[in-house]
Amino acid sequence: MSFITDYGAGRSETRVRPALKDQLADLARMLGGWSRDWGGLLALAVTAYVAVFIAWLIVRWPFGDQVVLIDNIGFLPMSIAGAVLAWRAASRGNLDRRTRRAWLVLGIGFAAFWLGDVLWLYYESIRGTAPFPSFADAGYLSYYPLVFFGLLLFPAAPRRGGQVLKFWLDSMTVLLGGGMVIWYLLLRPIAQADDSPLLTTLSLAYPVGDLVLLFGITNVVLRRPLARSGRALAVLASGLLLFVVADVAFGYMSIQEQYETGDWPDILWLTGQLLMVIAAQYQWWTAQRPAAEEEPEEAQGIGFSLLPPAAVIMSFGLLLIVARGQVETPMGGLIIAAVGLTAVVLARQITSLADNTRLLVRTRSLADELGRNEARFRSLVQNASDVIIVTDATGNILYESPAVERVLGYKPDDRVGTNALATIHPDDAARVTDILSYVTQHPGEFRTLECRVLHVDGNWRWLEITASNVLDDPNIMGIVGNYRDITERKLLEAQLAHQATHDSLTGLANRALFRDRLEHALARARRHGEPVSILFVDVDDLKSVNDGRGHSAGDALLIAVADRLRGSMRESDLAARFGGDEFAVLFEDTDGTQAEAAVNRILRTLEPPVDVEGQSIRAQASIGLAVVDDGGCEPEELLRRADAAMYVAKARGKGQYAVFGGEDRVGAGQITG
Repeated sequence: MSFITDYGAGRSETRVRPALKDQLADLARMLGGWSRDWGGLLALAVTAYVAVFIAWLIVRWPFGDQVVLIDNIGFLPMSIAGAVLAWRAASRGNLDRRTRRAWLVLGIGFAAFWLGDVLWLYYESIRGTAPFPSFADAGYLSYYPLVFFGLLLFPAAPRRGGQVLKFWLDSMTVLLGGGMVIWYLLLRPIAQADDSPLLTTLSLAYPVGDLVLLFGITNVVLRRPLARSGRALAVLASGLLLFVVADVAFGYMSIQEQYETGDWPDILWLTGQLLMVIAAQYQWWTAQRPAAEEEPEEAQGIGFSLLPPAAVIMSFGLLLIVARGQVETPMGGLIIAAVGLTAVVLARQITSLADNTRLLVRTRSLADELGRNEARFRSLVQNASDVIIVTDATGNILYESPAVERVLGYKPDDRVGTNALATIHPDDAARVTDILSYVTQHPGEFRTLECRVLHVDGNWRWLEITASNVLDDPNIMGIVGNYRDITERKLLEAQLAHQATHDSLTGLANRALFRDRLEHALARARRHGEPVSILFVDVDDLKSVNDGRGHSAGDALLIAVADRLRGSMRESDLAARFGGDEFAVLFEDTDGTQAEAAVNRILRTLEPPVDVEGQSIRAQASIGLAVVDDGGCEPEELLRRADAAMYVAKARGKGQYAVFGGEDRVGAGQITG
């Protein structure tokens, strides 16, 4: 963990710049995608339209004398564009049902506001009157409950225990703070006015509607919305908040008879409605990406969690403004002190909130990095060709990677809890047990070995195993092994070893293996005083067969001779082919009499003709026999004696044998047949 923490800390200074670049790249991709979508083009067009309209409201040129008409007409595209894009988002099939219903109701609310704008344009700009109440108020006032109901429809992560209490405390803080401002600026003056009950009720309905919207905004932003709607709802809530501020400012300025068409509240209305348009399009756009419905949107910063402190600051700011004439009184001093104390506490809370947010972001970043590292390690383990195994000190399997199914055919879960030594070949079990015991007793050391392990199909597989002791590591507490299948390598090694010591045509031992076995036999004979006999066999007329019938016939004859030699010997005897038409046979613990009996047996075995390519060929051979009684002879000398005896036998005729009977050289001894 310390490594990961240090690694992350080393990158913290450079993380902001890549994150900003990534965000800009995402924005560029989104705008590029919107430029190929009619809804995106509509949202971009409305954005450009609002920018031009706000610039005109500021400079009021040209047509500055037509502010009322242009202002009334200018608002018409906003609500209807929001309604169209909201209904489009509601038609997105891969959104959940509640989200689609929420956007449907919001679209109806936007359309109701647009209807109010159309009717107000008719009254004020066409008929030249500004009636109150009017049918336009029906459209405007319908907007508030419809939007509020739409906000409540959005699904959010379930709240439990302390989360519910925290939500309601924060909501009440925002509502009381906002309600205090709206009460002082709008509700109180409207209620005290000498108007008819109908006018008073309708006038009060607008600030009450703002309070309802404020609660809806609080409900959305203080809950954890689903990931697919999180950012869209943040943009929507921002737009609605601007709309409420514009409403309150318009109402207060109207009561004070200071509002004129085109004043700064109109800019807030326009900006708020633009954000609603963008929110609807963004919801449709993000719905293209799959997301789990149950996944909540996690806060990435302070964000709307500042709403409760902002509400407190706003209400105490209003209190200071109202009490500014009573500063010199005792009550005024207490008010100032209370406001100052509250400001300090709020500053401390905001500072703690900022620290907690940075810690949360840092923790989440580390958690994401740990998750990526874990996923990367899991992927490496699951896709590695080698198997990773963890056992206790006695060989009981604690973990085995999925590669075991490919190497040995077992399911990993079936192996956990069993003893790894149970599948080791009996001939290798003792050695493996010794190595496991050694590794267990020496922490930090490792050993590599090769052994045979039982495959699920009943066959044995050669494995190369590296075992290391990490019993002291609290994260593992076991013997970690890494093994791979080397069966093909072992088979290839055996094949190469066989080829190095055996004749490729007949499968008999070659000269090198024969000489090695002869050397060991003579050494053993010297120790135990045992006789050793060898034969030198030369196939008669092989050259004639090769010349007359081809080398394939000659090869077939050699193979037949080799097979008959094998069939006429004991398991302890060794037959070899030296090359060409020359063979040799080694008899351990065999004296001359026994050897001559073996020679006669071989000659009789060779007598029957060999069927080669449909033709019969006689497999005759000339054999020389050499015997040493006590091993007192060098291998090359014994071979030379057998070779000399073979030439004597060949000189006497085909199918004969001769025995070397001299001490040193052929000429010094007697050769008998």
